[in-house]
Amino acid sequence: MSTEFIAIVGAIATVIAGFGGAALGACFAYKTGMKLVKATHKNAIDLMQRQEFFIAASKFKATVLYELVGFYPIDQYWEEKEIHRLYNSIPRINSAAAEFRYFVARKSDFDKVVSEYNQYCREKRADKFFGMDYSKSMDVKSPNAYKEEFKDIVEHMLSFANEK
Repeated sequence: MSTEFIAIVGAIATVIAGFGGAALGACFAYKTGMKLVKATHKNAIDLMQRQEFFIAASKFKATVLYELVGFYPIDQYWEEKEIHRLYNSIPRINSAAAEFRYFVARKSDFDKVVSEYNQYCREKRADKFFGMDYSKSMDVKSPNAYKEEFKDIVEHMLSFANEK
């Protein structure tokens, strides 16, 4: 065999090895790139979902706090003439809860606490808030007990907005 033939075969082998290496590198880069794109896409979706949750949670909290100004968190309006505001807040808080419910993981617990709030606002009358419920004289609570019960219900309802 002549040296020229060996040189040509060596050159051809070098070119083939180069193309093979390039093809292998391209396949590796493509696979790695696709994994990174998928991971980035998943992270972007997670971030968008978290942002949507926080926007919905902020809106829910703002609605509840706006409707309950003077009753929660600072109880300055627990007067007989203001108690009707609790009953009037039910539709607006239910509407905010319905919008926020989509983002809540524990939907049945959330529904239960919203129902407790509705029941509390419907059943409690001014005479019960001020400890003047004579229909069940053995069961009369102090006004502070009603305030604490209300505060616990509202805090439980708002706790769902802090879960993510």
